[in-house]
Amino acid sequence: MSFSTLLTLVALVLFILAAIGWAFRKTDLIAAGLALWALASLIERLSNLNLSAILLLLAVVAFVAAAIGWRYRKINLIAVGLALWMLSLVVTLVIH
Repeated sequence: MSFSTLLTLVALVLFILAAIGWAFRKTDLIAAGLALWALASLIERLSNLNLSAILLLLAVVAFVAAAIGWRYRKINLIAVGLALWMLSLVVTLVIH
């Protein structure tokens, strides 16, 4: 079992815990699960650092910031992370 697979399984557990309503202090479990899932995807692409990998790294940072409860005005960091993740996928499709 690879490390990225392990991260994906832990993300799945966090999603299930969030779905049943379990909470841990002020941590957003959905954002933490998204951060682990994006990190697992980033680890698979880390062999060549390109624009797509950099955007995915920024998405991981946004998800981690959202998971620990950091806020910046009225900006939803989960939405920012998802937008960066989708942009990294689009960049991969366009460049490839």
